[in-house]
Amino acid sequence: MTRLAGVVFAVLVVATGAAFFVTQRLKQSPRLVRTLTVTRAFSPHIPYRQASIRIRLTRADRATVSVVDPDGDVVRRLADDQGLRPNQRLGLLWNGRNARGRVVPDGEYSVRVGLRRQGRAVVLLDTITVDGTPPHPVVRVRRQGGTNAPLLYPMRGGGPVRFQVLGTRLPSERLFLYRTDGPRPRLARRLPARRSQAADGVWDGRIAGRPAPPAPYVVVARDTDAVGNAELSFPFKPARRGDPEGGAGVTVRQLAAQGPVAPTASGRRFTVFVDSRGRGYRWRLHRLGQGRTIARGIRRGPVLRLLAPRGPSGLYVVTVSRGGYRAVALVPVQGAGRHRVLVVLPAISWQGLNRADDDGDGLVDTLARNGRARLDRPLAAGGVPVGFNANEGPLLRLLDRPQQRYDITTDAALETGNAARDLRAHRGVVLVGNPRWLGPELAEALPAYVQRGGRVFSPGTGALRRRVSLRDGQLSSPTQASTADVFGANLAPVARRRVELLVGADQIGLFRGGDGLFRGFTQFEETLAPGPGARVVARAEEQGARAGAPVIVATRQGEGLVIRTGLPQWEQRMGELNVLAMTRRAWVLTSLR
Repeated sequence: MTRLAGVVFAVLVVATGAAFFVTQRLKQSPRLVRTLTVTRAFSPHIPYRQASIRIRLTRADRATVSVVDPDGDVVRRLADDQGLRPNQRLGLLWNGRNARGRVVPDGEYSVRVGLRRQGRAVVLLDTITVDGTPPHPVVRVRRQGGTNAPLLYPMRGGGPVRFQVLGTRLPSERLFLYRTDGPRPRLARRLPARRSQAADGVWDGRIAGRPAPPAPYVVVARDTDAVGNAELSFPFKPARRGDPEGGAGVTVRQLAAQGPVAPTASGRRFTVFVDSRGRGYRWRLHRLGQGRTIARGIRRGPVLRLLAPRGPSGLYVVTVSRGGYRAVALVPVQGAGRHRVLVVLPAISWQGLNRADDDGDGLVDTLARNGRARLDRPLAAGGVPVGFNANEGPLLRLLDRPQQRYDITTDAALETGNAARDLRAHRGVVLVGNPRWLGPELAEALPAYVQRGGRVFSPGTGALRRRVSLRDGQLSSPTQASTADVFGANLAPVARRRVELLVGADQIGLFRGGDGLFRGFTQFEETLAPGPGARVVARAEEQGARAGAPVIVATRQGEGLVIRTGLPQWEQRMGELNVLAMTRRAWVLTSLR
């Protein structure tokens, strides 16, 4: 061994011995900080739940307590240079937020205690896990057939609705059924818990011990994790990328009927598709507003082929019934010959407002909710369009007393055909009901038709101000309501207060046959401006201190005429003298050569 090597060896021996004695001293010294309580995990998103930290010092000192992240950086200071006596307990709370008040990222955090007199810092062995991520429960109904369609109940093979639940812990899982055809989902019933993680959930199709009413429903799971984060499944939380295909929607349908969208020529056959869940049903054909039965029968299959009645144009009704259930299909029938007035039914708006689930996610597919709807689907509520009994029905019944001669079609048929040509073949057009959405073809054809001398009567409100695309039977890309309708008239939103209208001008005899006073209406739509180049030729407006823009308006545009009622309750009040007289005059003015 050389002299240098001997020196190095001696130094190592001394250092090793010194380290041994220091270690022994630390082992024998008392702990400076004793941990009493440290919350191991918590969620910063649950009110009143915070991490609890309770410590005591074995010696008097001034302590600074901080929460630090895995990199050792301070995220929050909980105590600053606080004086403590020997064995005095210090209790602190941390809400999972940093010094700026923002929730810290999920992860593991430590508590560091700085001792001023000792000149050192102690990191507690117990760490705090911040977990603010809720669970992600997913429910999928077991379907017969494809995944992109609703499960129809009762099923042809019988049995209950079965569904899978993913991403939940069985002890904390709760199952619910919500009905979704209202403005927002509403709880229908609580479903029984599953017996094991691998078992399917089950719904027997009943609510409060009775068969569930026909409507769309969605099965919802709720899960709570170990720290209290709770979450509901879709639709209360959006689906995530990577979720399994399908949905949790169930449509209860005992009986449904779907008629043709386009008119059928009298004497020709038309088809009504009937879903009776594989059971037999009775059917009856009659004209709207008339009690006389034209044809009736009993059938079982889903395809019902009938002969369109011969006679004048009109709307016919096919009623199907089974047990205590009933559904209708509306069938426009075009009579022989051509007539001056074309009555247009708002089939696009009927389906745009139809609260039916197309894709099985449990939510209704409407133009207002998610911007899409199919034309070839049964209408909910037994087949009666939304608002039909208050809007289209009264006017159509009036045209049959006495029988007016007209042609009939739908806006969907005009859109997929030749709208401009079909309009030009008539002197006037009556837009029955509230056509909220128009396809681009009809929206362009209507103002051009009026400019060339056509006449339009529109008793609806909130109408003709939105566009929608119709392609391959699918409605999509609806626009928001414009302030102007397709004729360029600037319309105010519908006001909701009692109003009385008095005729202010009438150059065309629109109000002939009445006393010129319209009272008792609680909603109205003012025409703020008649549109470029339009001239008001008849109007009725509010009188007195609240006098404003006209509500009932007739305008000359080019060589044609447009008549608006501006009153949502117009067709409901068809039995009143002034409403009835003006409606009949509007019909006469629309049909004049």
